[in-house]
Amino acid sequence: MHILTGGISAYSGVGGDVVRGRARWALERQVRLVAGTLVLAGLTAGLRAPRARLLAGGIGAGLTVSALTDSCTMASFLSALPYNRGPRDRTPAEVLAELPATRKAA
Repeated sequence: MHILTGGISAYSGVGGDVVRGRARWALERQVRLVAGTLVLAGLTAGLRAPRARLLAGGIGAGLTVSALTDSCTMASFLSALPYNRGPRDRTPAEVLAELPATRKAA
């Protein structure tokens, strides 16, 4: 058994090969982007069709309910998108098969 002094940062700092997954936006950031975009779209469309401003009001109401109930329907929908699903779980045998061969200590 080996203990990595300094952690992954130290290992990477001395040239160690670290495999990282694809970087993703945090779910909260995604919710803010979608909510903000929908509000802007509703207000912009409301210049031609005043009823379109109801979209902005609906998003505002949804965010208020989300804060009061500490739950977020939009986050639930966004988390179901393929972008937010992580890689499938691998079996221990698959993980071990991917490890590089090491020399035995003398």
